[in-house]
Amino acid sequence: MLAEAFFQVGRGLVKDLPPKGREYFAARVWNPTRYDKSSLGGPEIADNERRIIELIERYGEGAQRTMEFGSGPGIYLEAAVKHTSAPEVVGVDVSAKALAASRDRVNSPRLRLVHGDFWSDLELGQADVVICVNAIHHLGRVQDVIERLKKFVKPGGVLIGNVWTMDHYHEYQRNVHGPWRHLGRSLSFLGNAVALRATDGQIHWGAYRSQILYVNEVDAILRSVSTDVLYRSNTRYLTGFAIRC
Repeated sequence: MLAEAFFQVGRGLVKDLPPKGREYFAARVWNPTRYDKSSLGGPEIADNERRIIELIERYGEGAQRTMEFGSGPGIYLEAAVKHTSAPEVVGVDVSAKALAASRDRVNSPRLRLVHGDFWSDLELGQADVVICVNAIHHLGRVQDVIERLKKFVKPGGVLIGNVWTMDHYHEYQRNVHGPWRHLGRSLSFLGNAVALRATDGQIHWGAYRSQILYVNEVDAILRSVSTDVLYRSNTRYLTGFAIRC
């Protein structure tokens, strides 16, 4: 179909040029309820949320510190406060609006919120459990992001995250946006990819999706960054994981 062709050509042009979404996401807060109307995506997003919370509870037992990057509206910060006894629960986000939403959601003296960019030196130190959900592909090349996330995990600690996958991407997008809007978005992506490649990355936009990978690509990255994959789930649109660092 045309949307698949536009997207695949655009993805090939972009290749590994990482997204530069700081300004885009600094002005927003992700709202998961926006997607709950999707008969395909909504239930899976809710199931993914449940699975991540279970991982936080399982691997957060005895943690002295947890840390979440791209903490958004605070769903998993709330889970860390509720399901672990960690004296400090740290949430990091580039969006002040997201941090305000987290503060409204989580009322705890154990919560510490940090406003800043993932790639900046924020002097965060390390944590027993580090979480990054629904954000990895927006932050850069998936492997680079996961390798950086590992640096924030104490030796022997656990990194919990997920990545959106390409295998059924177009099915999901058509269900959420409708076929014609999805076609237009895919054509726009191709146009932006041409501009990005032609200017060697000088012209870019905040939310391009080049870093959404196929399941087999995600599996290869997980095997390359850890010899101890504690948990891995592959649902229709998402791959969740927990790795020992």
